[in-house]
Amino acid sequence: MRTFELSRRLQKLPPYLFAQIDKQKRELRAKGIKLIDLSIGDPDIPAPDKAADILYESARVKDYQKYPLDAGLPSFKQAVKNWFRVRFGVSLDERKEIITLIGSKEGLVHLPLAFVNPGDYILIPSPGYPGYRGAGLLSGAKIHEMPLLAKNNFLPELKKIPRAIRDKAKIIYLNYPNNPTSALAPKIFLEELVKFASKYGLIIAYDNAYSEIYFDKKPSSILEIKGAKEVSLEFHSFSKTFCMTGYRLGWACGNEQLVEGLLRVKTNVDSGAFLAIQKAGEVLLNEEAVYTDYVRKVIGERRDIFIGVLRNAGFSEVHADSTFYVWAKIPDKFKSSLDYSRYLLVEKNVAATPGLGFGKYGEGYIRFALTVEKDVLSSVKLL
Repeated sequence: MRTFELSRRLQKLPPYLFAQIDKQKRELRAKGIKLIDLSIGDPDIPAPDKAADILYESARVKDYQKYPLDAGLPSFKQAVKNWFRVRFGVSLDERKEIITLIGSKEGLVHLPLAFVNPGDYILIPSPGYPGYRGAGLLSGAKIHEMPLLAKNNFLPELKKIPRAIRDKAKIIYLNYPNNPTSALAPKIFLEELVKFASKYGLIIAYDNAYSEIYFDKKPSSILEIKGAKEVSLEFHSFSKTFCMTGYRLGWACGNEQLVEGLLRVKTNVDSGAFLAIQKAGEVLLNEEAVYTDYVRKVIGERRDIFIGVLRNAGFSEVHADSTFYVWAKIPDKFKSSLDYSRYLLVEKNVAATPGLGFGKYGEGYIRFALTVEKDVLSSVKLL
């Protein structure tokens, strides 16, 4: 049989972390082993009933069965505009400053295709969501990792990025509330970030997918910062805000030139999100504010229980400030995060995500997703 060689860009991509974990889980389940799955951020909390109801009703409407508009259903974008004004106090022009996405990941990965040339740098956080690295490599960019360290509250030290790289960089990816560390970004840092991007001509790709999963302090939008709209595109997701991971719906908003560039890519790649799903998203943004309060309550209770489990097991460094993740330093007796994650899977039947999978500066940590019921979390054995 003839073989076909993958492109060099695909050969550069590391195996997708969650696909590898999923393969291991399938193998164990095939042997009849029951797992406690704390590996992937796929909420077990049902989406609002209204999401399915509106989707069902809208899918039967002929006009919603046609090709979507790539830029988004006008009434959906109006709902985004209203929600954003209420939540962040930021005004958006729904015609020019908002674009509908087939989930925020799609937009984050497609963005460099609009603005990055081969050999340009993109700046990504480490540890950080693996999609950012993939976005850079697929566009032919060079990657510079910005360390997110506990001693710096998991914020990058922008001044330590080499001048030669700053001058060649096109996009800086950042994500707060942060996956995987759960850290929040104070406004003083966001102000520094906007000044930095403005000085060096950088695009800020601000992944705000977890904006509604918080406990003590309400997260900000980068667009609240003076001058941010000149250099920023912010990404939001229904996957986390409304526990709708499979629906594939999100949006990006901010600088109109960045919106237009991303739209030009999307018109050549996809035909937009299913209009019936956009209609469901519109209704949720307009009518389901209480749902996010419920999600925060559920995740907060789970967080408190699991932190207790970790403390009782002797974990010395635990971070759980926002999102539905817990980021913890691995026990000293394990050589690496991969070593510990294999131990958990094989010996304790617990699936968790090794920190190394989020970048080299994630080594030494493990990420747990709070995506099971409280009684299950309380039963987890870690050592």
